[in-house]
Amino acid sequence: MYLGLENGVALVTAASRGIGRATAERLAAEGMTVVAAARSVGGAPEAVGTGRIVPYTHDLGDAAATADLVEKVVAEFGALDVLVLNTPGPRILPALDTGWDDWTTAHDLLLRPVVQLATAAGRRMRDKGSGSIILLSSTWVRQPASGGVLSASYRSAASAFVKTIATELAPSGVRVNQVMPGATGTDRMQGIVEMKSKNNGTTVEEEIDKVVADIPVRRWGEASEIADVVAFLASPRASFITGTALPVDGGAIRAGH
Repeated sequence: MYLGLENGVALVTAASRGIGRATAERLAAEGMTVVAAARSVGGAPEAVGTGRIVPYTHDLGDAAATADLVEKVVAEFGALDVLVLNTPGPRILPALDTGWDDWTTAHDLLLRPVVQLATAAGRRMRDKGSGSIILLSSTWVRQPASGGVLSASYRSAASAFVKTIATELAPSGVRVNQVMPGATGTDRMQGIVEMKSKNNGTTVEEEIDKVVADIPVRRWGEASEIADVVAFLASPRASFITGTALPVDGGAIRAGH
């Protein structure tokens, strides 16, 4: 399917690996210049398909740098057409084992950068009358799981925030949506099952089987499958879609709301 994204400029955060990296590759393959921001990136721009990925070293935990990131991208690349808000996963802990430092750290990774970047990009896009903002969230927003209290809490707040700006920006032609990945075969997911294996005295394979047993399609997702959905929502093909939160989870969420 032709998506009509060529020659546009996208900013993808936490884009060094996993879903962030897959999303950067997918948008570049559609002909976009993708600014791939992450703490651990470097090197020269990389051609992908008809587009390119430009590594950009950036720490979302740095509030001052994050406040300026959108303006720096616009100044260097001339525009910002798509913003993909990807954030690192916080610690996996039972709620009663968390300390206030865990909460402040999670806030500074999951909520503050979303607010900073989405408001800055939203103003820019509103003024030019077009643009797409996509938050990569989690199915834990709708269906929390044990150990995921930090992620579920702050991603829920971020979800409410972007839903609000979706309504406010819609009349100006700017679309704002959310993608909620379920269990996806990334390094982080592998780390989670390894931790559960250690804590429960089980094998990694047994923990993976437990996860997959709750997914109707009986497998993990692939990062590329999440990226495909992001690319569609970012594109003019999704021109009548805004304010939505779309699970991409193999049917794991049973409830409709």
